[in-house]
Amino acid sequence: MRERKTAEILTAARELFLRDGFAGTTIEAIAASAGVSKATVYSNFADKDALFVELLAVVTAEAGGILRSATAGLEGDGPLRDRFLAVADVLVRGVLRPEVVSLRRLAISQAVRFPEAAAGYWRAGPAATIDLLADRFRTLADEGALAASDPVRAATQFAYALVGPLQDRLLLDPGHTFTDTDLEAHIAATVDAFLRGYGAAA
Repeated sequence: MRERKTAEILTAARELFLRDGFAGTTIEAIAASAGVSKATVYSNFADKDALFVELLAVVTAEAGGILRSATAGLEGDGPLRDRFLAVADVLVRGVLRPEVVSLRRLAISQAVRFPEAAAGYWRAGPAATIDLLADRFRTLADEGALAASDPVRAATQFAYALVGPLQDRLLLDPGHTFTDTDLEAHIAATVDAFLRGYGAAA
């Protein structure tokens, strides 16, 4: 029962923090949305700060499984460009989901107040993406499919060229939307540029 109540509180907190921001969300509102009393919220979390920190931890744990599944697509025997396009599509569309953009904006806005939680979010999100891509790139380099003597640098360049411009636009221009055509063109151009630089023939 306690675990179920905790999950309900976290679900309500996530919705309200993303909609109203940290300052605009109250324990009273979280309790009402979760259908529990304030006392129940406080029996699970010391205060709103602790609830926010736990929420970031839960979300970052979820992200780990998604990232591992996405980058695993670089394995296999299909054409290298097709594999890169498939992985890039999953990463871009995952990063640009409205709730992910909102959570990133929220984490950035509270990074100074909660430095350890924000750092954990970075480690489990951006840093984990680089690590997973670097592992795949290292394998591809060993197989002779990529000319990447520094897989971490190659992974960093690929990830930030792929998601950076799109993510920044949505973080700073919340009303903007990208069409499928926009995303597909950006993904193809980024993958092709990366493979020109790091392809085995380069």
